[in-house]
Amino acid sequence: MRSKDRIRGFQDSRGLVPDTEDRVRGFRGSGVQACGLWLLLSCCLLGLSCSDMTLYRAKGDYFPLISGTRWTYQYGSTTSVDSVAGDSSIAGRACVVVLRDYAPEFWTKGQNEVRRYVDLTVSRAGTDYTLEERYALVYALPFVLGATWYESFRDTVVLAGIDTVLVRDSIFGRVAAIESVETQAGTFIQCYRIETHRDVETTDTTATDITEWFAPDVGMVKSQTGSDEKILIDFESGH
Repeated sequence: MRSKDRIRGFQDSRGLVPDTEDRVRGFRGSGVQACGLWLLLSCCLLGLSCSDMTLYRAKGDYFPLISGTRWTYQYGSTTSVDSVAGDSSIAGRACVVVLRDYAPEFWTKGQNEVRRYVDLTVSRAGTDYTLEERYALVYALPFVLGATWYESFRDTVVLAGIDTVLVRDSIFGRVAAIESVETQAGTFIQCYRIETHRDVETTDTTATDITEWFAPDVGMVKSQTGSDEKILIDFESGH
């Protein structure tokens, strides 16, 4: 009986092992749960961060046309200055005057788009003929990553009663990326990189590819056209 008791005692002592394993499993289980909670918390924090950045971009004005706003750019070895001069009216439409290195341009901005006044003329036999006069689409709003836009203008103009000119003007644009841009004026986060391609065909043909970076509540902070680059070095907000 004693041998059997010892055997039973051995069996009973082994019966303690499952309890130990349960404790180990419980420890492992609590560890997994802790990791799971940590991952969930991290994802929540990441989600809040992404949500905050989305809200930050949504609130930003990427093309401020406020009177008195002034941008100074480094352009090669020279500087250029753009500024918002104020309101005006061109071609029967209210617009904002933007001085591009002191040369006037006329812009309009609505909830869904930004347009610039275009006035293309050509001279024949001492007479100026208008080839294109309109507010052409430049940007579609709001900027959203992956968004694209396109507009095409066509017309036929007869010059001096003998020459016929086919006018074509088209633009394709897209929001290519969201990036940070470092400039002398500071580091700008959540910038939209905008890529546009414009074809203009009149008496000759030109094609222009422009890449621009727009920062919220600042506007354009950098642009590239071929090998030429403009970088913001100073910014003054209007009122």
